[in-house]
Order: sequence, then C-alpha cells, then structure tokens
Amino acid sequence: MTVSHILAVLSSSDLVIDVEIIEMNVEPKTQSLRAKATLKKGYVLYVNEGIGENYRRYSYHLQKDDEMIRRWDNAPHWRDFRTFPFHLHIPDKDKPIECGEVFVNDVLLGIRDIVTEEKQ
Repeated sequence: MTVSHILAVLSSSDLVIDVEIIEMNVEPKTQSLRAKATLKKGYVLYVNEGIGENYRRYSYHLQKDDEMIRRWDNAPHWRDFRTFPFHLHIPDKDKPIECGEVFVNDVLLGIRDIVTEEKQ
C-alpha cells in the first residue's frame, strides 16, 4: 500500500467527485497522506494514512453536513476489542464497534452502500 495507490483508487471511484491533497509526504521508508475526497450526494471522506516499515496508522472519516456518518481507524485505544486496534465509529453509539483492518477499497465499498441507499 502506497499513498499513490490510495490516490489512484479514490480518483478512479465513481463515488468521488474531487480529491484534494491536504498534505502528502513520500520518503524512502515512510509515507503519509491527508486528503479530502468530495463524494456524491454531499458526502465528504477525510483520509489520513501513515505508512512505514511494519507500521500503519489510518483514519477514514465519512461525514455529511458536518455530521459524522462513519469513521474507521486504528488508534490504539479500545484494548478490550477482539479486533484491537481496528474499530469503527458510528453515530449514536456509546463506543465504537469491532471491525477488521480496512483499506481504501474496503471503505469505498462501505460508503457505496451508504450513498446508494440514500434517497435524494
């Protein structure tokens, strides 16, 4: 996984209208990306990825009208989760739910279900 791969996947998705790179660093052993993807039907996906040798930190934050819809991340909290550190934040839940590690393709698949189920 590289930041150029993430950008290519976002740019080729039919859900994505525009991708704005907020910050990108590519060095021999580490890469990082902060980006904002404008999606159909008013959704916005904020992407944060840090990738290194034996290291990956990510957050994919989906929102609409300044309200969080979903956030997939691997921040090292919720240690009691079977899927630690991977989890999914959903509005109106007291705490996140367990989920496996996700990549940009997985997130777009989940977003597709959310966006296509919404009536406009």
